[in-house]
Amino acid sequence: MSAVKALYTLTKQMHDMFERANDYKREELIEQFNDFVAKRGQLIEKLGGELTDEEKRLAQETIKLDETLRKKAEQYMNGFQKDIASFKKQQAGNKKYINPYQSLRGKDGGFIDKRN
Repeated sequence: MSAVKALYTLTKQMHDMFERANDYKREELIEQFNDFVAKRGQLIEKLGGELTDEEKRLAQETIKLDETLRKKAEQYMNGFQKDIASFKKQQAGNKKYINPYQSLRGKDGGFIDKRN
């Protein structure tokens, strides 16, 4: 199999995974994406020389798929970052609920009664 065809197949598989991102666990999808990036880098290094007409067509389709894959991956990661931010916000709210006077610790406002 030529490197262009292998690159197209790999990109198509990853694109399909992001189409069905809800079917996968986050950790699994991120791990698959990291493997995809590593394999893709190796395949891109193998590219070189003259391409046949079919390979040129596959390369163009791969570029289009890659653009949509990048958008989907960016949207997924943005959603992931929003979830992390909301989790941190919720965690901070829970801490305030458990100990509402934690932020009031300090020496300001202390009153010392001194009798002579």
